[in-house]
Amino acid sequence: MLKTAIGIDVGLLDGKGLDLVALDASRQILSRVRHIRSLDQLRFMVEALSPEVVCVDSPSQWAEPGARRPAELDLGRRGIHLYATPFEDRAGPFHRWMHDGISVYIALAPLYPRYTGGGVRGTTAEYFPHASAVALAGRIGDFADKVQSRRQVLAEHGVDESELIGPDQVDAALGALTGLIALEGQHSWVGEGNDAMLLPVRELPEKFQRDNAALPAMNREPAALASLPGPGERPTCLCGCGRTPVGRRSRFMPGHDHRVNPATGRRWNGLP
Repeated sequence: MLKTAIGIDVGLLDGKGLDLVALDASRQILSRVRHIRSLDQLRFMVEALSPEVVCVDSPSQWAEPGARRPAELDLGRRGIHLYATPFEDRAGPFHRWMHDGISVYIALAPLYPRYTGGGVRGTTAEYFPHASAVALAGRIGDFADKVQSRRQVLAEHGVDESELIGPDQVDAALGALTGLIALEGQHSWVGEGNDAMLLPVRELPEKFQRDNAALPAMNREPAALASLPGPGERPTCLCGCGRTPVGRRSRFMPGHDHRVNPATGRRWNGLP
C-alpha cells in the first residue's frame, strides 16, 4: 500500500474553514478539499484517507508563560522568522487561527498523537509552509511572490501544483509533501522536549541565505500593497483569498495578515 500524507491549512474561526490536501508516495494528489467547517467532518475525512502522517500549519501548543517556544527560537536563529505563539491567556483576536490549529491536534489526538520528534509515522506534526519551502529550495526567496515560489517548490518535487486552488491549498500541499519526505526518513525537526516542528530536510544550515534579488521585506513594499484599490473600488484581502475585509482601514480578513509576511514577523494589517 502506498504511503499517504495529509497537509492541513487552518482557519475555522475566521469563517473560511480548513483546507486539506492528501498526497501518495508518488506525489500524486489523492484528495484536495476546501473549506472544511467542522472538526467532525475533518476527523471523518482523515479516517477515510487513513494517512501515515498528518501535518498541520499551526503551532501545536501554546508557549510557556514569559517564554518563546524553542522551535520558533531555533528557526529564527536560522533566518526563518514567524509570529510568536503566546501563552494561552495572552492570546488575542489575531491568534484565532492558532486556536483553530490546536483544536485540530486535540481532535486528531486519539488516532494521531502530537509529534514530538523522531519518526513521524502515526502522528500529527506541526509544520510551517514558509520554513518547508525555504528548506526545500535551500534559500529564502522573494516573499512578495511567495505563492508562486511555493508552487515552484512543489512542482520541483513532483507535485502537480496546477490542480491546487489558491494559497491555502498550496500551503496544505506543502504540509503533505513535508510529511511524505519525513516518512522516507529525510527529515529533521527544531525544538526541544515536546516542542517539535517538522522540516523536510535531513540537515539544516546554521543560517539560510536570502536570494540577492530578494530585498528584505521591511525595506520594500510588498507587491500586494502596490495595487491597493482606488476610490470607490471594493478592496479584497491582500492574502489573496478574494474576500472583502470588514472595516474602513483593514486590508486583511481577520488573522489573514500572517499569510503575507511571516518571514519577518512584521504585520501589514491596517496600513492606511
